[in-house]
Amino acid sequence: MTEQPLRRCQGTPAPRETAAAVEQRTPAERLHARYGREADWQPPEWNETLDVLLRHRSVRRYLDREVSDETVRTVIAAAQSASTSSNQQIISALVIRDQHKKDAVAEIGGPFQKHIRHAPALIIWLVDFRRARHLADAAGREPVGLDYLDIALVGACDAGIHAQNALVAAESLGLGGVFLGSVRNDSGQLAQVLELPEDVIPFVGMELGHPDPQEEAGIKPRLPQESFLHFETYDADAVPEQLAAYEATLAEYYRDYDMDPSWGRRLVSRLGEKATFATQRHKLADFLRSRGLGLK
Repeated sequence: MTEQPLRRCQGTPAPRETAAAVEQRTPAERLHARYGREADWQPPEWNETLDVLLRHRSVRRYLDREVSDETVRTVIAAAQSASTSSNQQIISALVIRDQHKKDAVAEIGGPFQKHIRHAPALIIWLVDFRRARHLADAAGREPVGLDYLDIALVGACDAGIHAQNALVAAESLGLGGVFLGSVRNDSGQLAQVLELPEDVIPFVGMELGHPDPQEEAGIKPRLPQESFLHFETYDADAVPEQLAAYEATLAEYYRDYDMDPSWGRRLVSRLGEKATFATQRHKLADFLRSRGLGLK
């Protein structure tokens, strides 16, 4: 798996590296790539798990190779090993290889989600109340908890935790992938395409495949810990200064891909009226209520 090298020092281009060199990066180099600058601290120790986590990148181009059932089941076993609120296990996973269904999911995702069509395997993580309703019906009890917002948040949280476990496991096996929030662009239509029961809700998608080494996708720098990490109390004063520093760091990354270099402008645009109403996501609460959730 190859990674687009980032600049090692501000203003100094990093030399292009071989795949072998990327795999052999030191902890300091991993941290530099993750934050786009040298870290002023070092991990007390290092292991393969940390290395897999810190070298994560989104993959959208794949080799023409299948992802075997055994591999999928291994990844799902890792997902099911994740924590789940009160052991309720209100998450399920739907694996899609059928080309017509992948095409439909890509269509729902929009014009920038064409890569979905070419992913060897697509997993849709589902918030699944079907088992709970079956047990409640059998016990003759009303699942009152479904009337309240908390259960939807529990499902969303568990889906995220399970999906992240799955992607880390996949990356440890040499696979790559990318999460797909675009599956919520029209949840009602997606539920029809996937023929989901009323008490099963599609929440997030994930592509899986063998990364194409020709794809020039790098490790995207994250917010500096000075802005992200707080000890004991929230340091509101650190936000403006650190955001300016992050803007400069991420601008270098975005320019390499001929993208708008301003992270702040992109974030504000995502929260604006045009982006908010460009899809059916603003109707998500109505969809959830149609699936039996009260959201009180």
